[in-house]
Amino acid sequence: MKRLLVLFLSTLLFTAYAKADEVNFSASAPNVVEVGEQFRLAFSVNKKGKNLILPKLIDFDILMGPSTSSSMSTQYINGKMTSSSSYTYTYVLMAKKEGKYTIDPAKITVDGTVHSSKPITIEVVKADPAKSKRQRSGSNQATASKITQDNLFVKVSVDRNSVYMGEHVVATIKVYTRLQIAGFGDSKFPSFDGFLSQEIKQPNQISLQRENVNGTIYNTGIIRKLILFPQHTGEITIDPFELECVVRQRRKARSQSFFDDFFDSYQDVRVPRRSKPVKIKVKALPNNAPNSFHGAVGQFKMTTTLDKDSMKTNDAITMKVKISGNGNLKLIDPLKFNFPADFEVYDPEVKQQLKNSARGTSGSTTFKYLIIPRHAGDFDIDPIFFTYFDPKSKSYKVKRTKRFKIHVDKGEEDVAGQVVTTLTKEDVKFIGRDIRYIKTNDFTPQLKGEVFFGTLNFYLAYLGPLALFVLLFLFNQKRIRENADLAKVKNKRANRMAMKRLKGASQSLKAQKKEEFYDEILKALWGYTSDKLNLPLADLNKENISELLIGKGVARELIDQFMEILNTCEFARYAPASGSSEMDRIYEETMETITKLDKSIK
Repeated sequence: MKRLLVLFLSTLLFTAYAKADEVNFSASAPNVVEVGEQFRLAFSVNKKGKNLILPKLIDFDILMGPSTSSSMSTQYINGKMTSSSSYTYTYVLMAKKEGKYTIDPAKITVDGTVHSSKPITIEVVKADPAKSKRQRSGSNQATASKITQDNLFVKVSVDRNSVYMGEHVVATIKVYTRLQIAGFGDSKFPSFDGFLSQEIKQPNQISLQRENVNGTIYNTGIIRKLILFPQHTGEITIDPFELECVVRQRRKARSQSFFDDFFDSYQDVRVPRRSKPVKIKVKALPNNAPNSFHGAVGQFKMTTTLDKDSMKTNDAITMKVKISGNGNLKLIDPLKFNFPADFEVYDPEVKQQLKNSARGTSGSTTFKYLIIPRHAGDFDIDPIFFTYFDPKSKSYKVKRTKRFKIHVDKGEEDVAGQVVTTLTKEDVKFIGRDIRYIKTNDFTPQLKGEVFFGTLNFYLAYLGPLALFVLLFLFNQKRIRENADLAKVKNKRANRMAMKRLKGASQSLKAQKKEEFYDEILKALWGYTSDKLNLPLADLNKENISELLIGKGVARELIDQFMEILNTCEFARYAPASGSSEMDRIYEETMETITKLDKSIK
């Protein structure tokens, strides 16, 4: 009975909490307004409420309100009906003086519970004299304003102009306008040469927001937002961004007509705009880097786990190394442990959970090592160091993995190290009878067929396995020597790894996932050249790849084809649309180029 009572009370509390959590009460207003400008302050709630209490608005004049409106919508998803409603309370306000003001939360009662909105901040700037004059004269902004660089421009802005090698830069491409924009035409994005770029997802529909730029209010819209990782030190220039804007203007009437008072005639004017180039200074990392540093830049944490520390021979162990934080997580290589010689270790499986935002690339990269002990005993996995450079503290930080002790018992199938003992009399058994009698009748032995002993086949039967053993021994020694040469191993597996990545690109192509497709193509190309040339991925870039391939005896025409695919993939990721036929062509060209490179690189 006591348990039932506790369960009943918990259910009531959970239901009340879920019910309260369903209510969404919010406030909205422009980010920036001018002195004397009228604007709307709206409060929205998704359930019908009562007793709306406004905060004190001593810095604004309330010209009208509240005007209430409601809307309802119903959707059918997978045969399931869902409905939603919205109730809006709108006030018209006017700012009195310049400054930044915070509107405190409003309160409303829904189903007996009081809910509060979040506070919002409004910036009030000085009024534009020209705009006030037009408003007093009654003229239309679309007619009076000429199209100039002051009232319509595009800009590529970065969150910092000086970074360390490997430190990210957030680039934002925006349009600024004080005119009526009807749409956008052709665009040309920067190539971002010298950077590895990752796009921050934005809504498909460009939403214009008011923004204060040096005391002037513009309607601004974000076209693209990207995270850039520099590939080399020195000064890198981001090329200008080009955009064709469609501006809607009222036509100038040649003669006054009676119908001019009832109908307006507009025209759309296509206006090209080009941003200014942006220069980024990339500083070299301090030269006191420890030997365990391999290019990781950011702020990271590391955890190392082992799924078990006691097992039998030939049982699998899984060791996971998780590196999380913010930085160039995508470029971190697997850690190299000194595993015991009696362990068979497979190439680590890499799993990444990354998110691109205005803060950079955050998330985690996990390396999963599969280990199989082949002999019994007690073993240690010695700790190793992971070093990264922290741009905030301008210093190298070192993380240390755990030391793992592993106990391995002899398994049932472990025949290695078994000792063969002499058999005792009790081990000898006769099947059927204990005593075998000697046959006493006379008989004459006769040879049947050819004599095998002493023949050529007799000796080959002994020499054949011996020769096979020698060949296998020599082959194994050769394999050990080749595996010791890491450069040769990476060279051999370059084509295989590239084809594996292209398989992922093929799956993205079938699913019509454009961004993932081009990302896999770029990984295949850069990964192949890194393995084939035996160079870290961080040391490869567009500036030096041509010289490196020429040094390996690759034809200039094939190098141009390789570079063209790289450029096409980087452009296509930011293009507004890309058809499946274009993606098919890129896939086939990449396969052909990698095959030709594999034959050409000496």
